[in-house]
Amino acid sequence: MEGAHLMGELFIQKPNGETTTFLIDGTVIKEMQGLDIDWCDKCEKWKRLAGGHYLQSDGLAMIWLCEACK
Repeated sequence: MEGAHLMGELFIQKPNGETTTFLIDGTVIKEMQGLDIDWCDKCEKWKRLAGGHYLQSDGLAMIWLCEACK
């Protein structure tokens, strides 16, 4: 594949925090990052942690609700 046909960079993040970035020049960067998303148990979608809320029972975080669902 020639670099002239690439349109931009590609960033992939797995649920475990592992990220892979493919740069325009063909460089591949792999690293671990903290996730700032979680699965909303109400709307059943991956959403940003900001504004969300964990419901707890006996001190354990049981259910996470996104900002729209809480």
